Amino acid sequence: MQQRSHSRSMAIAVLLALLAATMNGCGGAPGPATPEGITVPAPTTAATTAATETPTSPPSPTATTAPTNTPMPTDTPRPTATATEPPTPTPSATPLPISTPTPVVVVTPIGEIGTAHIGQEVTVEGVVVKAAGFSSGFTFTLDDGSGQIVLLMWHPVYDDCWDAVEINIGARVRATGEVSEYEGRLQIEPDFGGDVKALEGAAAWATARQIGTLSGADADQRVMIEGEVVRVESHSRSVKVFVKDETGEIVVFLWRTVLDRIAANTALGTPGSRVRVIGTVSVYRNNLELTPTLPNDVIVLSGE
Repeated sequence: MQQRSHSRSMAIAVLLALLAATMNGCGGAPGPATPEGITVPAPTTAATTAATETPTSPPSPTATTAPTNTPMPTDTPRPTATATEPPTPTPSATPLPISTPTPVVVVTPIGEIGTAHIGQEVTVEGVVVKAAGFSSGFTFTLDDGSGQIVLLMWHPVYDDCWDAVEINIGARVRATGEVSEYEGRLQIEPDFGGDVKALEGAAAWATARQIGTLSGADADQRVMIEGEVVRVESHSRSVKVFVKDETGEIVVFLWRTVLDRIAANTALGTPGSRVRVIGTVSVYRNNLELTPTLPNDVIVLSGE
């Protein structure tokens, strides 16, 4: 019985100690001493825990992200048609100009042409020293210093020659044609007008004279006059045109083959027309006449 009383006393002492410790935690007064031989664990209080644990800073409040608007789906763009440029043509290489060799003209000296050349084609150059006309064409005597030869131009060839207006006495001419012979003289006959070229045109190679100064002593002389048409006498193969100036009057004798090729020849039939004439002086039945050889020997100055 005594032992149970002792044990009950100890239990009460422990309870009192625990109650004292609890009260000390609230009031801060020291508790009673622990009975010897009994280990009383230190009461755990909120203050003790706070003293032993390192306080942590409360977490900073995190800003709540405002909800973003859900993007509306965008229309998928249609593919843009890409304009395809036409391919740039590759420039072709510029062909180099083809140099055409200048044809070499072989000119035969007139003095070297003989009967052995008859029927052959040759090219000659020379100065016109004489001109004459006949019913079917015109002839020109060419001289190159080594000899002379006759250039025969039938009317169709003469009419086809662009340089005909410049071919007269004093002109330098190049001609290509076949060699032939007529009455013992060699001549060249071109086939086309283009076969005859005037390298140097002829000047008006004649002496200007007043009509009243001419006489029989001037026969076979080549002169130039200028005057007005007085009247005209027409014949089957020729025409006589009477021309006067302030000093006298003279007959201009024209073969029709020449008349037909004179520029503005209708003015020659009109009195008062003014003309310039180059021709050879001759005497026919005691009358002076002036005979032009080529169509270009007569130039109508007015009255066309």
